Amino acid sequence: MDNSNQAILASKLLSIISSEFLELIILPTEQCNFRCTYCYEDFSLGKMQKPIVAGIKKLLTARVPGLKVLKISWFGGEPLAAKDIVFDISRHAVWLKEQYSHFSYLSAMTTNGYHLNVELLNKLNQVGVTEFQISLDGPNEIHNKSRIRADGAGTYEKIWANLIAAHRSNLDFKVILRLHVTPDNILFLPKLMDEINVNFKNDPRFTIFFKTIENLGGPNAKSFQVVHGKDKPAILSELYKLVDPRIQINKIENNKPYICYAAQGNSFLIRSNGRLGKCTVALNDARNDIGQITPDGEFILDNEKLSPWLRGITNFNLKNLECPVVNFPKALVLGKNSIPVKVEMLER
Repeated sequence: MDNSNQAILASKLLSIISSEFLELIILPTEQCNFRCTYCYEDFSLGKMQKPIVAGIKKLLTARVPGLKVLKISWFGGEPLAAKDIVFDISRHAVWLKEQYSHFSYLSAMTTNGYHLNVELLNKLNQVGVTEFQISLDGPNEIHNKSRIRADGAGTYEKIWANLIAAHRSNLDFKVILRLHVTPDNILFLPKLMDEINVNFKNDPRFTIFFKTIENLGGPNAKSFQVVHGKDKPAILSELYKLVDPRIQINKIENNKPYICYAAQGNSFLIRSNGRLGKCTVALNDARNDIGQITPDGEFILDNEKLSPWLRGITNFNLKNLECPVVNFPKALVLGKNSIPVKVEMLER
């Protein structure tokens, strides 16, 4: 690593252990109106209950006076299937921002975009949710084979209509269009890019990036193909050539050295049942169950289970920082080392 990247890494390491920064990745529900053919989630958990919501709000109230940055990321399931919870917690964050003007409040959402019409987009903007990631699997006839509703119906037409309506509005937002790449849809992606180039080339609120689908388990794990690792660079390079230069490309690899949120000491996943984790992908992995948030807004953390996620901070291993699941130590069982602690104890 050259001196420039070393300096960047040192600065990032300071920020990811700082008690002045807090990121909460909240799953207001783990149910979804889609059944994407490659999805790894099992939808076994439902909507977040009121005591958990109350706990999150109390946590924010306790932490905000000492923060410089608060980021709330919404995930699921489909977070807009529990939009009342999104609004409840977001309104509280906005109220805290009005009381304590010294900190920055950022809020983003990963959504399938099906419910994100202009009216809802406007209401979300008003409570600070201004950044969205929305996935497309190709043009209409291809997308509707893989990103399907729970009842089997297609979803492209409604998502696309919502995107066009957002483009025609004067609202202040950012949308990352995540374009999935599989062996089955590669030949159809130029058609989708033609549509994106025509409609969004003069709108800086929209950026794109291509992402190869990964096999992350789930009920359909054996029923779909993925692009092999050795083929990815060449395929992605050719796809990016299709992007109109007036559309911004959003590529993680441009943000080197990259540190995954799961490797950060001040980022936590709060599941709909109040369980705490670090990774939004390994939802069914016992190693990713590190504790619980209480209705009083405290974290009960198992420090023995938490520490492997943060080992990149102490060993300076870039692979552990980019993805702490790589070479992860053997799973630990939640047990006697579970102790109630404030989040600040972890972030020192």
